[in-house]
Amino acid sequence: MKKITLTVVVFLLLTLFPAVFAGDNADLTPDEAFGRMFSQEKAAVNAMFTEEFLKTVTEKRLHEIISFYQNEVGSFTRVETLKEGYKLHFAKGTVPASLTINEKNLISGLWFGVPEKSEDSFAEIIEAFKKSPDRTSVYVLRYKVPAAAEAGQSAANQGLESLQPEVVVELNAEQPMGIGSAFKLYLLKAIEDDVAAGRRSWSDIIELREDWKSFPSGILQDWHPGSRHSLETLAGLMISISDNTATDHIFNLLGVETVRKYLPETCKDIINTSQLTKLKFFFPAKGTEFIKADQKGKDAILREMDSIIPASIASYSSIYTLDKPVLIDELEWFVSTRKLCETIWTLRDSTRIRINAASGLINRADWHIAGFKGGSEPGVINYTWVLQKTPTSPIYTVSCTANNSMKIIASDDFNLAVTRILNLLKNEK
Repeated sequence: MKKITLTVVVFLLLTLFPAVFAGDNADLTPDEAFGRMFSQEKAAVNAMFTEEFLKTVTEKRLHEIISFYQNEVGSFTRVETLKEGYKLHFAKGTVPASLTINEKNLISGLWFGVPEKSEDSFAEIIEAFKKSPDRTSVYVLRYKVPAAAEAGQSAANQGLESLQPEVVVELNAEQPMGIGSAFKLYLLKAIEDDVAAGRRSWSDIIELREDWKSFPSGILQDWHPGSRHSLETLAGLMISISDNTATDHIFNLLGVETVRKYLPETCKDIINTSQLTKLKFFFPAKGTEFIKADQKGKDAILREMDSIIPASIASYSSIYTLDKPVLIDELEWFVSTRKLCETIWTLRDSTRIRINAASGLINRADWHIAGFKGGSEPGVINYTWVLQKTPTSPIYTVSCTANNSMKIIASDDFNLAVTRILNLLKNEK
């Protein structure tokens, strides 16, 4: 893991290096290259690739990836050239791709995206989630925009608060699960409410404090104390790049009791990112003590954690190599996908929520509104969206969570299933 937990890892998981098969490379074209890749021949895999590329991907891995795509969408039929990249057509769907051929007619760069099946259903996707080795939860709601908005008026405040959504699909939607940095939605909601009520302004200036700093992800942990940032900047960093130091400054500005009012009751421990990181990864004995303590004891341990400045921890860099779940069933922010869907619905008009739409999992160009927050650490993944294709089309809220207390999430399968949901919503009439 390259970055600390508690942050959403936004990436296209099926960004893989597919295999490829032999022959003369003279004047190699994309059509010929992709055709050879998905042929039935298995010989001379390295014939079309640069040496540097083949140092990254083994022949065995190349064959595994090719087989994955063939199993998902069938036999290859043709290449469609797009303005940027290619769309590969298969018997049962399509796959986005890009390809770089160097001056020696060798492939030096290759990317495949998530397959989009021509025939799919929510029932089939839920079955895929059920087969996962991880505990999973899924909830999707559809809100139909009222006629007033359809007449061309702003949809922002057209009585949408009173809309009763339709459940599109659900699986274990009431089950509270670890959600990592997706809990930051609740901090954003509290700040948005304060600004709307006039208690705060987005232009309020906050000075960075050493004792309020956290750990990566983010950038503010490296900024000098006393640097000045607007509230809007902190909120934007908290949501868009899951900046943990920005998050903890907002958490501390709000105060524990205010945060408690916003977080669901299933979040029994009101805890910020720095406290959680220290307890789980740097002082695990204290973490175990915290779990067993009464509220008075927990408060004392949190004060002790607050007294430890992140920069003073010598093993700081160890968080970049975490690859095993740590206390995800005991120390986390526990929220159901239903609650997350309901919460991001209330934030649908926030510009902060739309800065990072989870590029790689969705194409922002497909959506009029694409708001997102997620969270991840070893053993935890959550993605939560609010989505609308056009100003007059339905608004969707989507939340998907996976937890595994024994090993890291089977993220390839999870991301594929999530993307299948997003594709079905994108293609709904």
